[in-house]
Amino acid sequence: MRIKPIFHSFQAGDLIHIIPRLIVAIILAQTLPFKFSGAEESVWIFEKIGWEPWGRYLIASIESVSTFLLLTNYYIFGAIISLSIISAANFLHFTKLGFIVNNDGGLLFIMSIIVIFCSLWIILYWNMQRVESKTSNFDFDWSDEDYLEEDN
Repeated sequence: MRIKPIFHSFQAGDLIHIIPRLIVAIILAQTLPFKFSGAEESVWIFEKIGWEPWGRYLIASIESVSTFLLLTNYYIFGAIISLSIISAANFLHFTKLGFIVNNDGGLLFIMSIIVIFCSLWIILYWNMQRVESKTSNFDFDWSDEDYLEEDN
């Protein structure tokens, strides 16, 4: 199988699943330099949960893979990975970190909620497309009166 970029054979109807993929990829990609470089806020977060430094590198690596996959034809795997990682991050917001981290006004938490909803949309839309392609060979005519008549 060949890896195809996100805009390979692009059509206007594809925007409904391309836009959420781009949103998730952008949000994940913009946090990667902070995690890999050891920015003060990232180090503080991972020290607070007890995963510094290897957890920070591991999470950043997994998010890198997810970002890459979201921009290819294997986007469903990227969406599943991003949903898993961000769900765990949200759990940590609820239990250890709180909603406002280092006076960010809740920005990290809001971005994690956006990633969760977009990842869910990507997965559900992919599943709808998959079911539609599998059932497109069946032609049901529900308007036929034979189905509507009751046996007397």
